[in-house]
Amino acid sequence: MQMRRLAITLFCLLPMAALLYGCGSSSKSGGSINNVATVGDTACIQCHSAVTEALTGESKITQYQLTSPHNQEGLGCESCHGGGAQHNGVGPIPYPNPDANRCATCHDGVTAQATNANTAFETSNHAEGTPSHTSGVCVRCHTHEGAVLSNKSGYTGDNTVIAGGLPPAYTGAYTGMKCETCHEHGGGLRGVLAKDTTGNIVAWNPSKTSGAKNNQFNLCTSCHTMYNYNGSKLLADGVTTVNGAVTGAVGYHPTSWYRIIATTHYDDPTTTAIIEGYNIRMKGENPCFDCHGHEAKTGTRYGATTTPSIYTDWSQSSHAGKILAQKYANATSVATVLAAGADSTTGDAWVHYPWTQTTKADGTPDRGACQKCHTATGAANFLSNPDTYDNTGAGNDFSHLSGWVKASTGVATVPSGQKEVLYCWGCHSNAGKGTLRNTTKAVLDFTYQGQTVVITGLGKSTACATCHGGRGNVESPRSSRFQGHHAPTAGFMFNEKSHIGWEYAGKDYTNATTHFQHDKIGLNESGPCASCHMGNKSHSFAAVTGTTITNQALCNTCHTVGSAYEMSVAKLDEEKLGYNQATTILNNYVSNLAGYINYLNLAIGAGNYSDTTAVPDNAYGAYQNAKIYADEPAAYVHNRTYVKRLIFDSIDWMDNGVLDGTITLSPAMVTAYPEAALWLNANATTGVATRP
Repeated sequence: MQMRRLAITLFCLLPMAALLYGCGSSSKSGGSINNVATVGDTACIQCHSAVTEALTGESKITQYQLTSPHNQEGLGCESCHGGGAQHNGVGPIPYPNPDANRCATCHDGVTAQATNANTAFETSNHAEGTPSHTSGVCVRCHTHEGAVLSNKSGYTGDNTVIAGGLPPAYTGAYTGMKCETCHEHGGGLRGVLAKDTTGNIVAWNPSKTSGAKNNQFNLCTSCHTMYNYNGSKLLADGVTTVNGAVTGAVGYHPTSWYRIIATTHYDDPTTTAIIEGYNIRMKGENPCFDCHGHEAKTGTRYGATTTPSIYTDWSQSSHAGKILAQKYANATSVATVLAAGADSTTGDAWVHYPWTQTTKADGTPDRGACQKCHTATGAANFLSNPDTYDNTGAGNDFSHLSGWVKASTGVATVPSGQKEVLYCWGCHSNAGKGTLRNTTKAVLDFTYQGQTVVITGLGKSTACATCHGGRGNVESPRSSRFQGHHAPTAGFMFNEKSHIGWEYAGKDYTNATTHFQHDKIGLNESGPCASCHMGNKSHSFAAVTGTTITNQALCNTCHTVGSAYEMSVAKLDEEKLGYNQATTILNNYVSNLAGYINYLNLAIGAGNYSDTTAVPDNAYGAYQNAKIYADEPAAYVHNRTYVKRLIFDSIDWMDNGVLDGTITLSPAMVTAYPEAALWLNANATTGVATRP
């Protein structure tokens, strides 16, 4: 009897134990119960279908089913909350209130797209804690409750709509932005409603996307307005037109250019020679997070660069066409800022040609081959898989650009008036975490002795070398421009693979390893480009700023302070001037100027460079090498001896048609170009210089 009573007592205590060790027993960041079996969504929904969100009154299950990216086979409720086999409505569940740390267990860049949501959001301007604006229309975007209720009620869009009323009466305390401001139950993004021109409630859909899943661009622009509710009008500053773009009043800050996305994120397609803003891939998976992530903080809005960030650095660099620098320079009004941007003097790499036109109207190739370096889309696709990249056929998709049309053949395109600069997502698969698309090999566009030129061991510098490795070399067909193309830095640094300059037969162009180590910097880790140009993590990519070398400590490892080879900005300037003047002497010979009569007694130029009879190969080679300085003005840093040999041999050939191994600088040359004489190590008395 006693045993029977004991058994009954234990049986009755079990439910109580379950209650004591129930949902509340696990902490917000996760419970102690691991590897609990799952039961599937059906079991969860049976009990939780009536649970509503306190603020909106909406069913959490409905939110989950409509918008959650986890509502699919293989995931489900338990992918976030943990297995429910021990739950049964009252028992324990591993993660009753999963937070960003729980998200990160899957969103690690391997299982799912990586996110640094927790720490990034906590340090962002969105995580204000106690909101500073808790009255009037300001609550619309400055509080959690105001943002959620306004989006649900249609009070979003331009100034007129927001000023027309407030969201439904809310009597509770306003709180700051939080995860739930943007995310519904299950992690899906909240939907947004708006009012059309007649006052009817409609979907807020400026990205013009369709489908059950909400779009990131739509949600972000419910406060950071750029277009009206259906994307038919650009919201800028209330003026009638700016560069031909129809505009309208935006939000409640129509006179502050740094608050209006259109001033920095819109490129007027009618002005093809200038990029006024950064084009957004509105139909992409992460149109806003591609660059901003959960921190959503750039530090650029007031134009204060005293505390530079990745964003201020990048947006004033050549990779961004120096657009933000132009904005700052024109910050007299919203209209002038909107009109400022990358033009042919600051962003020629992005505006010079209609890069998105893969073929011409007659079907012949046009700019498809250029897209991997002159568009972010092409760069992203190429770097993701250089072995299968193809700019024809399926090609690069520029449908996010206004007016871009792909022909039914799948090849020809009508270019867009909008153009791309090199965005974060061009080089990075996850910009927030700094994850690069390719750190394995840089595959260049040309061959040497029948083999594609491939550079390995570059690590984080792989993306740099892919576009800065050149597009041709000594074996390429004749051209009126430098075969190596513009800014072929890596081509000179890795000359033994690229052979990027015109190398004269029988002459040695191998690097002397006793004093040349630039190609070994950061081997298989950061690589030479990132080590020198991003030593302080700056995305300005400037190796020298004023009188400071970005990574002086790296230079000092070989260029010992106090030695004859000490490296300083003054020394670099001296070397650059010598390189420049030596190139001028070569150009004088190529142009057959008085005092520099070449062995052909012929000025070589665009009109005759292709004439193989009048201009033999070695003379054409000198014509090519004379162009190096214009396309790679820093070759004297990247591979000093190699470029010096190219220029020396070219002068040596042009003066008498023979490679003597010496050149003689006349007194007039030394007087005119004294730094060249020093750079070429010419004898101070005779002017004779021997091959370096």
